[in-house]
Parts: sequence; structure tokens; C-alpha cells
Amino acid sequence: MSSKSTRFVSAAAIALVAACQSAPPRPAPKAPQPAPAAAAPAGPASHAAQPGTPAAPKAAAAPVPERAAQQYSQALNMMKSGRTSDAELEFKQLALAYPELAGPQVNLGLLYLRASRYAEAEAAFNAALARNPDNAIANDELGIVERKLGKFAEAEAAYQRTIAVEPNYAPAYLNLGVLYDLYLAEPQKALEQFEHYLTLAGDNKQVAGWVIELRKRVGAPAAAPAAPGGTPPPASPAAAPPAAAPPPAVPTKKEPA
Repeated sequence: MSSKSTRFVSAAAIALVAACQSAPPRPAPKAPQPAPAAAAPAGPASHAAQPGTPAAPKAAAAPVPERAAQQYSQALNMMKSGRTSDAELEFKQLALAYPELAGPQVNLGLLYLRASRYAEAEAAFNAALARNPDNAIANDELGIVERKLGKFAEAEAAYQRTIAVEPNYAPAYLNLGVLYDLYLAEPQKALEQFEHYLTLAGDNKQVAGWVIELRKRVGAPAAAPAAPGGTPPPASPAAAPPAAAPPPAVPTKKEPA
């Protein structure tokens, strides 16, 4: 699959996250949770913001100060409008003023990732996870950063943490599959991750093509034919699509770092 090219699925196009260290108990998978207002501008790789939940014991979320919510909204607008320097400064001020909030650090990480400032992005995502270890987007984006830094074992661990806290977070399976295929030379594991991604995200012709290629490569039997009506059977029996999943990100081409 190295002849194809693709970017890992990243929220950096832009998914915006606001999450407190103490978040309320998680509702149904992928449903939005209370936090400062978060926006997810349209884009092929954007995802709805998904705050995670802390490890037990679970505490009620502390109310977000009105001033913090206003500043956060302003910073998001700056980020969406391309005023990245202003947004970076605003998120830094928020991170200092409200150290219990993970969101400013997540968004700093996204800004740094988009600017290829990988060491700073790594630090920002780790800072967000120190506040909320169960933030799925922070874990998944950290995996992308670690992969770009050549830290493949750390990238694998970050994607696996994402899946552990949000089993229906489809981009993590796609990113993990690409990591296994292109960087860790484990095609069987890559096949399993891509199939699970298709189960969660729905039809994706490009990823389906990778699945066919990997099945041939590992000698796996061809997938079962589509059920009557043209609906293909799920690639994995374990999970059903989340009720309120964001539009699946469509990778373009696989691109070795």
C-alpha cells in the first residue's frame, strides 16, 4: 500500500475541543457533552468535539466561568478565520487562567500540528491529557504527532488509548490501521482496523480498496457478498455505528512520513 498516498485522519482541519478535567459521566457513544461551546467547521477531516470522561470515581463537572466561555468562543472564531497567531495567544492565556480545562491545550495542539510544530503539539496534547486522560481527540491527535516524530510504539499506544475510552471513535481505527500497514509492517492487524473502521464509519471506497488489497496480501478469504438490497454485511460483528456520529473523514492518499 506504500504506492498509495494518504494523510492520517486528523481533527486538525479543524475539530475544536473544550473539555474540563472533571467531565460528567459519558452518555451514549459519540453524543456531544456539556462543555464550553465548541465548533466544528466543515471540512473533510473535521470531527465533532468529543470530551472524554475521567477514571473512577467520577465527579460532576465544575461549571465553566462565563468569562472563560466568552474567551473560548473568541479563540475558536480566530482559529476558524485563520488568525492562528491570535488564536494561539488566546488559548495560551486561557490555559494559564483556567488550568482545569483541557480544551485550550487540545486546540493549541491542533494549531501546532497544522503548523508542523510537532514537539510543541506533543507537549500540548500531553498537557491536555494530564487534565483529562480520557479525551479521545487528544489521544488520537497525539498518536498522529508521535507517528510524525517517528515514535511508532507511542503512536500505537495513543490510538489504543483512544479506542479504550471511545470504542466507537472511527478515526482511531483508521489511523491505527495505516500505522500497522505502512510503518509497523503488520498487514493482518491493519486489515482488522480498516474493517472495523468501515463498520463504524460506513461506506468508504478508498478504505474498502485497501481492505481488498490487504485480504489478498495476507491470504484472507474475500468478504461475503452484499446482502439483498445492496447493503454490505458489517466487516466486524462487534460494533454498530454510533447514533450521532460525525461525518466520516475521508482520507486522500497514504503518505509515508
